[in-house]
Amino acid sequence: MELQGVVYGVYHKGFPPQTAGLQDRTTFYISPKTLSLASIKIFWHMGCYKFIAKLSHSSFRFLKKLTDFLDTLFSGFWLGVMSEKSLDFSDELFYNRTKQYTEEKYNQSGLFEWEKVMIEKHFSKLRNILLIAAGGGRETLALIRMGFEVDSYECNPKLIEFGNLLLNRNNIGNQIKYLPRNSVPGENKKYDGIIVGWGAYSLIQGNKKRFSFLSGLYPFLSKETPLMISFLHVEKKTRKDKMIRNISNIFRFFSHKDKTELGDRLVPDFIHYFDEEEIKNELVQTKFRIIDFSKDEYGCVIAGI
Repeated sequence: MELQGVVYGVYHKGFPPQTAGLQDRTTFYISPKTLSLASIKIFWHMGCYKFIAKLSHSSFRFLKKLTDFLDTLFSGFWLGVMSEKSLDFSDELFYNRTKQYTEEKYNQSGLFEWEKVMIEKHFSKLRNILLIAAGGGRETLALIRMGFEVDSYECNPKLIEFGNLLLNRNNIGNQIKYLPRNSVPGENKKYDGIIVGWGAYSLIQGNKKRFSFLSGLYPFLSKETPLMISFLHVEKKTRKDKMIRNISNIFRFFSHKDKTELGDRLVPDFIHYFDEEEIKNELVQTKFRIIDFSKDEYGCVIAGI
């Protein structure tokens, strides 16, 4: 089928004008295919490009919501079914596979700026420091270079091995010693200052264990001893945190495990996010007083007894 149209004032070369009154008329035919292509072009110019742009934005919003949902679902599910030993081993896997923590450049880089600020403010007049969760030696090396005497402890054997090689290469006689996870040294000794290594407090599962850890530090403290704890900080807990907790606790209920707390996540190792009120409350409940608090670059609190 073809569509017939009429154009006036135009005729094809080689064809004479027709009868009187129709001298300027030429008859032409348009196929449906030609009409379809023309319609697409017209539709495009009338706003199809706007529709495509909006559709692309919508697809990315949908993708983000989908990945957030899946992250929430996976985090809640695995928190619910993994045992304490599985979570501990997951943490070990993460730090063993993350090259940054056993890289020379990283561990020679010194303290982060927020660490420098807190240490210069609260530790500058002190001499001997207990460092728990020393990692691959970054903090140990930096503190010794600042003139401190440091007793360092770490629970990850691979990080201990690297850290001690790092110290030896820098002609430092100190050694990072092994200490079981979430515990304190067996040898009681008073220190001028205590530091829990970068973010390690957020890796302790459950406030019962965190309370036990904080209480265990008492024999190492004097009245003037500052305790520095850094942690993963959020302004407030979100709907996502509530969903992760609720999904996890469904599975934990049937396996009789301790409940997942608001702020617990897997990324893929276990971490706990604190808001300001929660971290301060945990310290106050274990008989510490808050001396200083910062959340500018990373969560950090200075406490004392």
